[in-house]
Amino acid sequence: LAAMKENYEICLAGPKATLFPYRPEHVPKYHEWMKDPELLEATDSEPLSFEEEVKMQLSWRDDPLKCTFIVHASEACDLGDSEISVEHNIHAMVGDVNLFLSDIEPDDDEEGTSTPPPPTTEKPLIQAEIDIMIAEKSHKRRGLGKAATCSMLLYGANQLKVHRFFCKINEDNVASIKLFEGLGFTQCDYAACFKQVELELIEPLEKLNEILKPYGDYRVLKCPEKTDKKS
Repeated sequence: LAAMKENYEICLAGPKATLFPYRPEHVPKYHEWMKDPELLEATDSEPLSFEEEVKMQLSWRDDPLKCTFIVHASEACDLGDSEISVEHNIHAMVGDVNLFLSDIEPDDDEEGTSTPPPPTTEKPLIQAEIDIMIAEKSHKRRGLGKAATCSMLLYGANQLKVHRFFCKINEDNVASIKLFEGLGFTQCDYAACFKQVELELIEPLEKLNEILKPYGDYRVLKCPEKTDKKS
């Protein structure tokens, strides 16, 4: 797996939401968002200093098990035909969307036995926890969260070969639960200690594309990383 590095120089441009790779240029505005106590609680996050946020961006860039895009409102973006600039579109930032990747462990049907499972050469199936945050209040309830979520699910299924998607949502976050249920997610677990529901989506790739493309179809644009090199 090399999720974050694979997406670090591409942008997913959809009619409603455009997803940019999380770059250093995004950190100042992202840091301002994460000073909001409501967002911290909704995302189960701890407040970070600006320096810590800078280090976090670098660590996520290099983490093969994380895939992060910054959500932008497409209507405010300067979208080119084949290439797009991060720094010229910072003003259109509205939130973020993430995948946290892991292998699906086979069920231990014979728990307690000492016999190891037979060796296999098959690659393990991949699952991904997804979360979505629309931080800009002026852009909530405008369909951006749904569009960004669908684009991320399409990218995960088609490019990262994710087999199972799941999300964990506070039980009082009715809007988010409705969003994911509307995309075909069903409840698979409940953590009473955290008051969180877990929803999952497992569908064949063809079915996923059928469900998600009407809301999250995108075109891929090049998004070259800014350098300070001078010729």
